[in-house]
Amino acid sequence: MMIHREKTMAPGGLSITGVEPGSIGEEMELEPGDELLTINGKFPRDVIDYRFFIAEENLLVEIGKKNGERWELDIEKGYDEDLGLEFPPMKIRQCPNECEFCFVDQMPEGYRKSLYIRDEDYRFSFMYGNYITLTNLSKKDRERIFEQKLSPLYISVHTTDVELRKKVLQNDHAPPILEMISELTGGGIRLHTQIVLTPGLNDGLYLEKSVFDLAKFYPRVMSLAVVPVGLTKFREKLAPLEKVTPEYAREVIHKIHQWQEEFKKEFGYPFVFPADEMFIIGKIPVPAIEYYEDLPQLENGVGMVSAFLSDSEMLAEALPKKLKKKQTLSIVTGVSFYDYFKKILEGIKIQGLTFQLFPIVNDFLGHSVTMTGLIVGRDILSQLKGKSLGDALLVPSVALNEESHLFLDDTPFNSLEEELGVPVVFVESNAKGFFQFIESLAP
Repeated sequence: MMIHREKTMAPGGLSITGVEPGSIGEEMELEPGDELLTINGKFPRDVIDYRFFIAEENLLVEIGKKNGERWELDIEKGYDEDLGLEFPPMKIRQCPNECEFCFVDQMPEGYRKSLYIRDEDYRFSFMYGNYITLTNLSKKDRERIFEQKLSPLYISVHTTDVELRKKVLQNDHAPPILEMISELTGGGIRLHTQIVLTPGLNDGLYLEKSVFDLAKFYPRVMSLAVVPVGLTKFREKLAPLEKVTPEYAREVIHKIHQWQEEFKKEFGYPFVFPADEMFIIGKIPVPAIEYYEDLPQLENGVGMVSAFLSDSEMLAEALPKKLKKKQTLSIVTGVSFYDYFKKILEGIKIQGLTFQLFPIVNDFLGHSVTMTGLIVGRDILSQLKGKSLGDALLVPSVALNEESHLFLDDTPFNSLEEELGVPVVFVESNAKGFFQFIESLAP
């Protein structure tokens, strides 16, 4: 690595908020408060540009120091080597749509601002798997997607029918989704798609049309998830929508299974998958992990239960046989995962270890909301206060935001310990995280 410095006055750039210890950035004596101005003469707009531009092995980097100087750094590095710089969070673009089933619009008022952000940003779709509707892409956005190969992207389709989609999104300017998908896939961009299924709105023949329209783009459209609409109790000012009933969910799953068989014959791949919640609502056992093939939409709740069950079976073999000191662990979970988690815990036989599993009913958003990721602190407190919780209470990390460890209702994580009088531990919301914690109990 070679470094050359020139000191002049600096213009504005991309602010550096952190420098990883031992990184090239630290070796260059960069520090928080400096600004990244250019990389090989190009101006980075955000962290995506930064990652794209630094892929080259020879870099000429301009840095604006916080004292006003400008440093020019000549760097030779490995192709996959990062500079170790951190930047502020990107400002997220707002969604132009007014979907009647939008979960953000079904939140109670008065909580942190981030809960009311309806995001529609292709950059976050690429980086974090956020679903977007492709209703606000400019020509420059599309050019950037193609240039930087921002793939895969995650697309909320809802329906491929042009007029119905405008109605569903409540956006008369929504472009035809199939044209957008054709352009993206034609440019080499891979897509994962989803349909939020709402009874009486985009189901029936509309659903069938959407499934087969999207399948025509396989394998560039890599998968399709059918997700049941989620309704909270805060819909007084919104149009009435029908909820997904057990009978309805079973009918949808049956139809999807028929389509899967057709696609497996044509593609050798099922392509369309029901979300886990569809099986849970329909009171049907979730399929074995093999059903989900390569788990294309795990983070979208498609195969997550089966993956947890499958991983648990494997990881349980490495658990200790007994503990030196007896312990009782209490665990909170969502109502929909309770029966599955209970079965897992019943299979763990460790001498000296006792589990107490508490399904938290969602009084905050409504009892129809049963997912673990949406349980809130006040419901945990109200339902567990006064109970004997043993030596520790385990809370899944999916119920907390990463930045400040707040629940959805703004209850601080550390307040549980104070109110319940028991040590509270948050564990990763997958089988690996849970079993690693159990293993840590045995020295």
